[in-house]
Amino acid sequence: MPFDLTPEIVDQIIFGMENQEHEFYVDVQSGLVVTEGDIPDYEDAEIERHWVAIPEWRSAHGFNLMERFISELRNPLYRERLRGILNSGRGIFRQFKDALKERSEIERLWYRFKEREMRRLVYEWYNDLREQWGLESLPVDLETETDDLILADFTFIEDGAGSEEIDELTDIGIADALAEFDDAEQILIEDIMLLPEDTIQRSVVAYTAGGERVGAAACRSTMTDDYGLDAVAVIEVLYVEPEYRGLGLGKELLHRLCALLHRDGVRTMHVDVPGTRAVIKRLLKTWGGTTITERIRLDLTTWDD
Repeated sequence: MPFDLTPEIVDQIIFGMENQEHEFYVDVQSGLVVTEGDIPDYEDAEIERHWVAIPEWRSAHGFNLMERFISELRNPLYRERLRGILNSGRGIFRQFKDALKERSEIERLWYRFKEREMRRLVYEWYNDLREQWGLESLPVDLETETDDLILADFTFIEDGAGSEEIDELTDIGIADALAEFDDAEQILIEDIMLLPEDTIQRSVVAYTAGGERVGAAACRSTMTDDYGLDAVAVIEVLYVEPEYRGLGLGKELLHRLCALLHRDGVRTMHVDVPGTRAVIKRLLKTWGGTTITERIRLDLTTWDD
């Protein structure tokens, strides 16, 4: 009976794949992983029946894996930096590892991605063997870890910023979001983002382990009888520093702010989404958000073409 592919055997095979000094084989019956020199003396035909080579893994495979990781990395600044390393042509693997060490959260993403993809390759190799043995293929179920692994690198503090700091973040966030518009359009959009007076400010701020502020979500909430609503919050800012984007920080900040407002008894939250922040729109839709209004920009110099 052929061996079962246990997690322990998968780990041993991956270790052998990354070892460039030896060729590794698996005992068809027991799943034992050994180097070529440790295979007992058999005739060539017997060796083929008793032992199979593990999946091939060479430098080209590692390079392709790095390319795929970069293409999926949502942090634009680091994506371009890593892409530049791959195009540099010298010491690529060392440069890549050194760059990742500078940012532990992106390094974690890389190792999680690498392990998942190498495990996928091992399972595909095993199913090819099962097909040769006349057995059914097994489903490849690779559990994906949650963002908790990445978010563990950050600390989130409720009301962790003063009003001046929130004002600063608001200015930065609005300027960043509206950079695609000209001055007149920015003024118009800022007008619809004005907040009511006499409101309560609440915030959630994200810090690195070293105490660097990397993002914040803040709002003003008010008790009002307008339109029959008894507790409303308006998002004032949702901002993540560019070098920390694509890690789930914005989603986590907004989620924690929603939880904070819910505990306060706020029933409705309004979010003005300036520019083309499609990611925020999609996130709010998945949480059950509904569109109240939307401003569309139409270029009248070309509309009739």
